[in-house]
Amino acid sequence: MRWLRWFLFAVTLVLPATRAGAQDAPRVLIELQRTDDRIAQAQSIVTGSGNAQAKMALDQAVSLQTEARRVYESSQFGLALRLTLDARTRADVAIANAQGLPDPDRVGTQVQRSRQLLERARDRIEECADDRARSLFQGAMDLQERAEAAQGSGRYLAALRLTMSARERGWRALRLCNIPEDIGPAAERALERTDAVLDRARLSVTEHPNDRARAALSQAEDIQRRASDELRAGNDDACLRLTQSARTAAFRALRLSGVKL
Repeated sequence: MRWLRWFLFAVTLVLPATRAGAQDAPRVLIELQRTDDRIAQAQSIVTGSGNAQAKMALDQAVSLQTEARRVYESSQFGLALRLTLDARTRADVAIANAQGLPDPDRVGTQVQRSRQLLERARDRIEECADDRARSLFQGAMDLQERAEAAQGSGRYLAALRLTMSARERGWRALRLCNIPEDIGPAAERALERTDAVLDRARLSVTEHPNDRARAALSQAEDIQRRASDELRAGNDDACLRLTQSARTAAFRALRLSGVKL
């Protein structure tokens, strides 16, 4: 398939020129078997679900895994490892889509954003004289570590819940120390705050679905994409206006799904 040919071309650009040594073969073989198990799990969940996105992700996983085994047999162990890990990620996406769970890629983005926020805030919290803030921040770091562990083990819904709780505790700690909650350019900060509200809304709509809440969430996501486009184009004022509108729509989706704000 065309997408697979392009994927393989991109992978070869970033892989080292030398092949991995033969000592890597046993490790790669273990990873290949793990991916086989994950694909089998995905097949049992996706089959009969009628979810087109899940089926497409599963087909991609199978194609990548077939190629991973082919290059493994030709002793290209580094490439085989990269391919099988990507195949496993696509299988995770297929499972998430079929079960209505958060997309693993999006969860990874949110986990990374929380980590960046907490790392930026760490030094300023340590300089704060408020013991409550330091204790709260330590709790945020503990939650973030649990979120990263959950993400690593494929528990994406748990990872999203934990990382959003970690981020909220980090913001509360900053407020206790009278430090601005967001650190960075104004438009980018606003986008991050809206993304956080959007993730809360996605979680709530997944757990308590109804048509009005889904419609509000879809509107919020569309406006937020436009806001991101304006930021990339350098139009900060337009970005701010749009992301604030997206946040309003996301809060509406939260309320419609039964969340008391």
